[in-house]
Amino acid sequence: MKSKTGGKTRKSRQNEADGRLKNLSKLLARAREEALARVRVLRKEEQDDAVELPADNMDVARSLEDVETDAGLIERYEFQLKAIDAALSRLERGRYGICEKCKKDIPIERLKAVPFAAYCIDCQKTRNEGRRPGEGDVDEPSRHVWTPPEELKESVDE
Repeated sequence: MKSKTGGKTRKSRQNEADGRLKNLSKLLARAREEALARVRVLRKEEQDDAVELPADNMDVARSLEDVETDAGLIERYEFQLKAIDAALSRLERGRYGICEKCKKDIPIERLKAVPFAAYCIDCQKTRNEGRRPGEGDVDEPSRHVWTPPEELKESVDE
């Protein structure tokens, strides 16, 4: 029996929704693995840069610059991991891929570009226009306390 809304049955709409959720879950898992791998590489580089004993002032400056660059990149990827973990939490609650403000589906193209997006493009644009630089960098859905995953703790110990 077909419904009058677009000729699709409830079951076919549910199958589409399940397929979308499965694809989004894979997208998030891939983004998380890529971010974790990048943090591991950067931490290794940071250790290598810090271990080398510089010979002169120029080497000291270059070494410090490399360590600071690696630290900044690590911080950026850890922020990304936090946002991905918040997105995974929304996925578990059945809220992933749905704009936190307008409650409409976030287009798949946006989620492919920014897998941890909590807002559709229009709502995110509105949020960005209302901010001053450096203010409110963390979305409300990402504000919960985040503990780094075990995989990151292992990379530091190695």
